[in-house]
Amino acid sequence: MKKIALFTAALLVSLSSWALDLDGAKQMGLVGEQTNGYLGLVASGNSEAAALVVEINQQRKAKYQEIAAKQNTTLANIEKIAGDKLTQKAASAGQYYQSATGSWNR
Repeated sequence: MKKIALFTAALLVSLSSWALDLDGAKQMGLVGEQTNGYLGLVASGNSEAAALVVEINQQRKAKYQEIAAKQNTTLANIEKIAGDKLTQKAASAGQYYQSATGSWNR
């Protein structure tokens, strides 16, 4: 029984190390920064990357709403500011970002 528990624990640790994280997804070119302050899928077909985009975007939106409330401004203003900063950061890091025309650049 102890061996089974140990094996299960080792399996869970190894599976979690395979899980896709934001930095890994960006390095692999699966996701990129959009001008609206949210992540986007560079290429469809990777369900793990798609789930990551949804999760990160939910977190970002909550944070953007918090900032907008504190600064007494609209969510759209905060999204625009964040989008500008994040696309510039992605461009300088050699990661994918979306241009104003909607195309992906690296």
